[in-house]
Amino acid sequence: EKVLQRIANAGYRPTALDVSAVSGAFVQQQQAHRALELFRLIGVAGTKSERGSAAPTENHDDSRAATIDTFHSLVHCFGEVGEPGEALKVLQAMQSEGLQPRADTYNLVINACAQSGDCDRAVEAFNDMQRRGIRPNAGTFNRVIYAFGAVGRSDKVMDVFHVMQRLGIEPTVVTYTSMVNAFVQSNQPDKAVEVFQLMQQQGIRPDEVTYTSMINAFVQSNQPDKAVEVFQLMQQQGIRPDQVTYNSMINAFVQSNQPDKAVEVF
Repeated sequence: EKVLQRIANAGYRPTALDVSAVSGAFVQQQQAHRALELFRLIGVAGTKSERGSAAPTENHDDSRAATIDTFHSLVHCFGEVGEPGEALKVLQAMQSEGLQPRADTYNLVINACAQSGDCDRAVEAFNDMQRRGIRPNAGTFNRVIYAFGAVGRSDKVMDVFHVMQRLGIEPTVVTYTSMVNAFVQSNQPDKAVEVFQLMQQQGIRPDEVTYTSMINAFVQSNQPDKAVEVFQLMQQQGIRPDQVTYNSMINAFVQSNQPDKAVEVF
């Protein structure tokens, strides 16, 4: 802030690059509120690309890119500290400055909302990016699916998946795993199995998170033998179980009154 004040005292207006540099420092120190306050106080629209004169196009582009990157960092920072409302405000401030957010910036906003259980805001951001002609990517859809799953609205999961397919966006292992998790969390193990089978048919290799989610699905449906089969398949595929996987297996045997078998897992 003192640097910007010195620039102003010298008779110059801070450039977008100046503001972005100072704000970026605040973001790195996890002081997103101070960075946002600085943006609002000075105003990106009130800065110049080059002090005192019109800047060449390349300098203008550099300033614009730096400003977009700083807004992106602000959104990320607010998401990390669990303030999706502030992340949305940054997005709106960015748009009011005439800057077009990138798809990955929207992804950060959607993720922040999803992580806080605010599914409606996540969907609002998803719809807004499409209205503005910004094409969602696989990461966007993964986060929207997660948002619906986190609040138990698994009925919307397949709708989102079908939109993804219509747009020609290839689902990833994260996409399928998020869908499996959504059905597990809503106590629909049969649906989780269908998704697990679909991803294998599509040639997508499950990872440790996918397998652990499937184990949890069979735990929920009181099918410990099926959970063991998934666990063994996981090992046959060369995927190393983690602590969460082992805990799920222990739960499977405890729920089926077979505590001795829990020891065999190790």
